[in-house]
Amino acid sequence: MMMTRFRRHEALGGEKAFFTAPQMTPGVSHRQDVCDRYFAFQNGTMELRDALQGIQLNVLMGAYNGSYFNYDPENGIDSIYPGIAGVLMDELAKRAGFAWRGSFGIFTDPKGADFNESWTDVLAWGVENYDLNVDWWARNLERMNMGVAFTKEWYDSSIILIGKKDPDHFTDNHIGWSHFLNWLKPFNAAVWWTTVATIIISGMVFQVLEYLVDERQDRKFWVWFSENIYLSAMNATQAYEYGTPKSVSSKIFGFSMALWALILTATYTANLASLLVDRQDKLLDVETIEEAAVFGYPVCTFAGTNSDTYVEQVYPSAIRRPKSTIEEVYDGLNDGECAFAVEVTQSWLGYKNKRQFNPTCNLEWIGDGRTISPSSAGFATKADAGFKCTGLVRDVINLHMEELISEGFIDDTWDYENRRYQDVDCETFRPELLEELNAEEGADNERRRSRRRMESAVGSREQTQSRRRHRRQLKASTKAASSAGAVGGDSEQMELEAMIGSFFVHWMLMAISIVVAIVNRYLKSRRRNLKLERTKHVSNPESDEFSGDHKGEVTCDKLRAQGGEEPNASDLQRQIEDMKRSFESSQAIMMKGQDELRGQIATLLGMMSENKAVVPKSGRTKHVPNPESDEFIGDGEVICHKLRSRQDELRGQIETMLGTLHEKSSRTNVM
Repeated sequence: MMMTRFRRHEALGGEKAFFTAPQMTPGVSHRQDVCDRYFAFQNGTMELRDALQGIQLNVLMGAYNGSYFNYDPENGIDSIYPGIAGVLMDELAKRAGFAWRGSFGIFTDPKGADFNESWTDVLAWGVENYDLNVDWWARNLERMNMGVAFTKEWYDSSIILIGKKDPDHFTDNHIGWSHFLNWLKPFNAAVWWTTVATIIISGMVFQVLEYLVDERQDRKFWVWFSENIYLSAMNATQAYEYGTPKSVSSKIFGFSMALWALILTATYTANLASLLVDRQDKLLDVETIEEAAVFGYPVCTFAGTNSDTYVEQVYPSAIRRPKSTIEEVYDGLNDGECAFAVEVTQSWLGYKNKRQFNPTCNLEWIGDGRTISPSSAGFATKADAGFKCTGLVRDVINLHMEELISEGFIDDTWDYENRRYQDVDCETFRPELLEELNAEEGADNERRRSRRRMESAVGSREQTQSRRRHRRQLKASTKAASSAGAVGGDSEQMELEAMIGSFFVHWMLMAISIVVAIVNRYLKSRRRNLKLERTKHVSNPESDEFSGDHKGEVTCDKLRAQGGEEPNASDLQRQIEDMKRSFESSQAIMMKGQDELRGQIATLLGMMSENKAVVPKSGRTKHVPNPESDEFIGDGEVICHKLRSRQDELRGQIETMLGTLHEKSSRTNVM
């Protein structure tokens, strides 16, 4: 590309951008090839300070809101004061012998220009397409790795923290997405995950208990499982849904669940009320971004800048609230949306005496001049030593910048810059004058400035030092409280270490309930088996009680075999009593409310009473006068005959009852 030759301007001011291609336009390069001058310097035919003599540098100037270049699209460069960036470029052009006002382009805030790029993207695009990118570009590893080279710094971009001199309270009126999750704040993540796991485990334990006592009730497994998880979740809110437990294991589990839910909900309610109550938050002593992050204080940053990126990467836990412009950063701090603001040193020195940014002179540099991250900024060029030799432009600028620094030119320029825009003197300002200053908004600037300077500042420095001593005294106590988890922000959340006891008690009681249920199931099963064995013994046709031709029949042969004597009433009564005890033992395992079986047993006992009435107390058969009658058959035959007829009637009833008892016993639920 042909180099644009020097065009001298008789008057400065009013120049408009020569390059009008839209910002971030790809494929449009205005970077010039200066390798011939580089080689002339290398072979000694040209001094470095004169290497740019007579050429028109194509430069990119920052013209966004808050930049240091006073430019208006309609009127061009300010003819009275072009801003410190314009002053530096004019002085460098004068010393190095190049021109720039007739060959410059401008860039704006990436967000303000509706671009999605960051400041670093604008920087990379600028150095790729222009000889020099003029703004305060802070160097960092990311930018250097992208091939960006930086000139001698003229701007102190060290990252600092800005806050209020009287930080007694701040009111956070900002509503963000995190505010919709305020109901989660009482517990930290570990407590919430442990709570969810405990609810699921409790549902599973209750299902195991139902299985052990046979209460599945023909439900499908998934329906059964989902119902128990639902009941467990409802019980965690103290809405007890398990009904009235019957077994010991169920009672232990129900008590454990109710106790755990009581502790959980009481702790949650107390913490929620503490966190969400409408109050002003007490500002504790903070001197670094790390402490602000620990205490949970929101911090405003200038979105996309080096300081914003630094906070995002180094302090990811900080509550960062990026703002599109520097004005919004200070507005957020003054309005109480943010407790602190991340700034750079040079910017703060210029804004601290401007009413737009510090209207009540209540803002100060936190930490008595402490720097969070030292940094400096300057112009930027492409790191090119051989393709177009843009490195020569950087070297020439560096040489003359060193001269400007050593001569004090840059310091004097900064003093003029800061004084020019100062409209409040915070060294003499008193808060009670605020209403008077507001009433004089339309008065002459010089007149208002003189009046403010006449106000007495007696005692202001002593008060400031006293406040700072008080804040340093608070620092030790607040840090100790923070380590104990009792102050500020996220530290008010209940941590798992504080809640683990209640969880452990519930887990242990659940384990005990399972053990009790298993033992109870075993004992119930054993008792049921013993009763079934007794029932089978009564109904066994081979047993002594039912020996003979038929089940349950007491034959006359057996009666005669008892010592060769006739059967007496006591023997028969003893056998009937044995049968009665068998029926009563079988009746014990039946469920309450079986009225039909009770009636049958009562009928059977009545029939047994009739049978007993037939036998006289003497145990001998009554003599019947008519030996031919059916009632008299022989010694003992009368008793045998009547007993046989009674036994035939009882046999059918006994078999029916035994079958019913077997069926009922097999279906009995043990709880």
